[in-house]
Amino acid sequence: MSFKCKECGEEFGAQRGLHTHIKKHSMFLGDYYVKHYARKNKLTGDLLPFKNYKDYFSKDFSQPHQLMEWVNKSPAQEVREYLIEILQKRVSNKDMGYGPTELELRSAGLPSIEVYKEYFGSYTYACDKAGVMPLLGSQLPKEFFNDYSQTKILIDTREQQPLSFKNSESFKLDVGDYGVTAKDYDYTYVDRKSFGDFCGTTTVGYSRFCKELDRCRSLGAYLFVVMEFSFEGIDECNYKSYKKYKLDYVLHNMREIQKQYKDCCQFVFAGSRELSEELIPKLLVCGKKSWKTDINYFWHKHLNES
Repeated sequence: MSFKCKECGEEFGAQRGLHTHIKKHSMFLGDYYVKHYARKNKLTGDLLPFKNYKDYFSKDFSQPHQLMEWVNKSPAQEVREYLIEILQKRVSNKDMGYGPTELELRSAGLPSIEVYKEYFGSYTYACDKAGVMPLLGSQLPKEFFNDYSQTKILIDTREQQPLSFKNSESFKLDVGDYGVTAKDYDYTYVDRKSFGDFCGTTTVGYSRFCKELDRCRSLGAYLFVVMEFSFEGIDECNYKSYKKYKLDYVLHNMREIQKQYKDCCQFVFAGSRELSEELIPKLLVCGKKSWKTDINYFWHKHLNES
């Protein structure tokens, strides 16, 4: 594949060579691409600003909120076509082979599952039109909202800030922070994360966490990673944190972990410590029945409806 300079016609065998060459024309990279490959914001019609090559050719809006503004004011058929187009692009660009999870969509600034349901009736149908099936396409188990407050919860001996349950016991677990006794055990564990834990795990602790997931996979088990804060509140958490994190990088790594360990792990933003205490017993007891369910989507929906 060759790359041809639009200024002088010289060709290069690699894009990097072209980008180095552009400087000889006394041009910034952004000026070159805006001049020769002008792309316009679908909402405003203004020229899109150039930040980097990848973003410039993959995004149609300059601000995340503009996508939904465009959706809400555009003809339904045009919106449906665009929703399928960006879904296909996401699947292709990330080499997924499956429909993204709710967290994949929301953390990447894409329309949520609810938007796809509004325009296609179901997310599964939208994914089918895009040529894939959802990674987490199962319905929530009927028993999910049963009362599990009396279930004995095993808390790993290394857990530093344990949650509070009516019936619990300290126990050294093979994986994660929380499990259940043999009576309720279904190869399912939960890892609890505060904001700092979550950011640390997905950055400096990335390799270590992957080793834990390798161990989880070798046991034929599944790990739900439960955050004791909401996805909507992540910016506020970062603002209040003594250490500031690059959240785009944190969320990118979260998505990479989900992709690499899609068979044995998923992330769930519970909303708070109290809500984590309500959610965790449900995940542990429902076990394998929840492995193929997009828990973050259903839990978020439940909280909004409560």
